[in-house]
Amino acid sequence: MSATPAAGTGGTVRTRAIALAGAVVLAALIWLLAHEAFGVDLRTPDGPGATTTSELPFAAVPLSVLVVSLLGWALLALLERFTARARTVWTAVAGAVLVMSLFAPVFSEGLTGGNRLTLVCLHLAVGAVLIPAYRKGARQA
Repeated sequence: MSATPAAGTGGTVRTRAIALAGAVVLAALIWLLAHEAFGVDLRTPDGPGATTTSELPFAAVPLSVLVVSLLGWALLALLERFTARARTVWTAVAGAVLVMSLFAPVFSEGLTGGNRLTLVCLHLAVGAVLIPAYRKGARQA
């Protein structure tokens, strides 16, 4: 018998909810650390390769992580309902989204080194929390 709970069980929902909350808190802490401890004036590129930037206010970070986390969870729930390979498909999509999310901070010319590092850390930290936690208990043939 498998120790992993079936998709949609209370254990799986609890694991995903804790991961979601953890990702939101972790992103907020990274923003605060960069801004308050290291004095980084956090900005985000106006698009991939852009030379212009916009302020990245604190509230935008946990809110955007919350939205993206919920969208990822919803996609996984749909995949679990309609395919036997939900874990594999979702992991591939989540990995691709994570890699694509790095293009703007890595390739934009208008960011300082501190901004670039902070944005990359934010994206990687959220992915490192959500991807393994959401995979846990996901349906797989």
